[in-house]
Amino acid sequence: MKLKVTALLLICMGIGIFYFTGDNTARPIAKKTTQQSQPKVVLPLQSSSYSVTIESAVLSQNSTPVTHSSLSWNMHFNGTGEQQGLLTDIELSNNAKPQPLVKELAFRFTENNGVFSHVDLLALPSDHTLNVLPNILDLLSFTEARPLTFNDAHGQKTYTYQRINNEVRRQITAHKNKPVTTKNDVSEQWHLTLNTNQQPLHLSYSSESIWHNKDQQYQIIQKVYVQRLITTQDRTFANVSSNKNAALASQQKQKDAHTIHDETSMYVAIAELQTTLDPTLAKLIGAFLLQEYDLTELIALIEQDSSLSSAIIYALQKEQSPLAEQMLADLLTTDRLTTHIKQKLLIALGRFGASSTVSFNALAELADKPNNPLAKTALLNLGSMAKFTPEQSSTVEHYLSEQLKSEQHLSTAILASANSKNTALLPHIAKLLNHQQKGVKRDAVKVLSSKAQYHDQVVATILSSPDVKIVDAFTRAISDSGLVLSQYNKARLQSLYNTTQNPIILKRLQTLGIKST
Repeated sequence: MKLKVTALLLICMGIGIFYFTGDNTARPIAKKTTQQSQPKVVLPLQSSSYSVTIESAVLSQNSTPVTHSSLSWNMHFNGTGEQQGLLTDIELSNNAKPQPLVKELAFRFTENNGVFSHVDLLALPSDHTLNVLPNILDLLSFTEARPLTFNDAHGQKTYTYQRINNEVRRQITAHKNKPVTTKNDVSEQWHLTLNTNQQPLHLSYSSESIWHNKDQQYQIIQKVYVQRLITTQDRTFANVSSNKNAALASQQKQKDAHTIHDETSMYVAIAELQTTLDPTLAKLIGAFLLQEYDLTELIALIEQDSSLSSAIIYALQKEQSPLAEQMLADLLTTDRLTTHIKQKLLIALGRFGASSTVSFNALAELADKPNNPLAKTALLNLGSMAKFTPEQSSTVEHYLSEQLKSEQHLSTAILASANSKNTALLPHIAKLLNHQQKGVKRDAVKVLSSKAQYHDQVVATILSSPDVKIVDAFTRAISDSGLVLSQYNKARLQSLYNTTQNPIILKRLQTLGIKST
């Protein structure tokens, strides 16, 4: 099963940048080249145990802490040819809050002269937190005999290793970035110390990277510590089946229900909402915001980090209470928020779903101001309101029917009427098929072309004054709707095909099956 997950969400769950898209069983990790004679590294030829700690933190663009997580375990190797391992004492916490996780995990692996490969997690569910284990074993791997190539959330990296006495350093020699995940690492530090038996004694690793999600940017900080344990306890390794871990609860099933009780937990929830768009989580965040923030404080919160604005507005929209609707409308009235953020507010009001006259009046007030840069967006979302809030359909219908008689934002009024899905407005749009403005005529054709009952009128408009943009809007709408023209209208358009010299019109008509006769 392929893992397709968002780096930030995984960081919040304590996994971090190590998680990558790939197969989590029998995974070869080393690129082989010609081997040279080197001192043999002895890793699990005798029983050994290590403590492992992974610390992950996410900072927003203005360096505000978003979340911190810690994942730790003790790791035991059996020291036999079967190469079996066991994780014990597993602990996971997010923002100092313990998270439920299995306490032990068996696994198999292959190790050859210091290099781990073919890590088999015994059918562990693909979204489980402990799928990070193979990447930790990557960090423990080294050889001077050849370069090693690994995959992580950033892409593919190749390293060479140099050992001086018992100290090992590595240097990156090749890096292929994934296309849309991160920038190059800001920094990456790796240092391995060996004991007198040439076994790993201590590993320290740290990295800082930048992660992008649309217009948002996060700094991801990761640290890993591995320390050999001194123990005389003999650990029994039972024979394990190939699907031993299949029944373990996955990461998503293990998560407690979200509780938002302070600013820190709110930021964690918002970070997750930005990647999941979970409506249940959004409603919880919205309720917390309405309880803890007044209008001035909410404006300040958005000003402090504008990358949070989409999640905050979405949370208020999904909260669905009259108080949430009023807050969205009130946010529109402030001069402290940008036009871009106010456009998001207009969309939220149009899609609120439980809209009252509060939403309608807020949108209509802006739509009635022809010189306001938000007027067209407000008008479009008035149309959306009729679709998302049927109770407002008649009010919106009356408003849009009046707008279709006005010359103010007439093209936008046509598109808003289409957004409303109200068929009672179609006759008003049909009256605009012969409007003098080509833009208005084009938008009327675009909307009515997806309605078979208006094809005769639309084709008549096209034949009366053939225009490239209008023909393009017509043919695209027909194709998108999946409708088929009647033979009568095909014959009418055939006459246009036979007489026009415009190559673009000819090409567009060909998409409808109309060709030279």
